[in-house]
This record gives sequence, C-alpha cells and structure tokens, in this order.
Amino acid sequence: MSESLSTQFLSADLEVPCPSCRYPIWVRYVEVVAQAAVLCPCCRVRVWLRDADGSVQNAGDVIEQQLKHALKGLFK
Repeated sequence: MSESLSTQFLSADLEVPCPSCRYPIWVRYVEVVAQAAVLCPCCRVRVWLRDADGSVQNAGDVIEQQLKHALKGLFK
C-alpha cells in the first residue's frame, strides 16, 4: 500500500540555518510538527523547531485534500 501524501510530506527534509552560526541543518517536517529540538552539528547549539501558526502541521492534509478535489472524477 502506498503512503498518503501527508505522510510523505511529513517525512520530507527541510534545510534550516542554525540561528547561532548559520550552518545548514537538515530536519524533517515531522520534527517541526512535533516542535522538537535538534542539535547543530557545527556549533552544538540546541535549536528548537517552532511552528507558531501550525502551518506545517496542516500543510500535508491541505495538499492531500486539494489533490483529491482536483482529481475527482478522473479515476473510477
């Protein structure tokens, strides 16, 4: 069985700069949704991933709903 679009989205990687040293840190969207902390591999500062407005949390579901609506009636 294939993964849902929202599951694929949450598994995707995102590059964010360390707020302390600007070194690029690769995180997964699911870590942003969970508002986890990651450690910068360069300066070892703990970076808290915050999703203040919940946009990342809802993006996977919104994308999946829009695709289903756009493809409605094409496949029977």
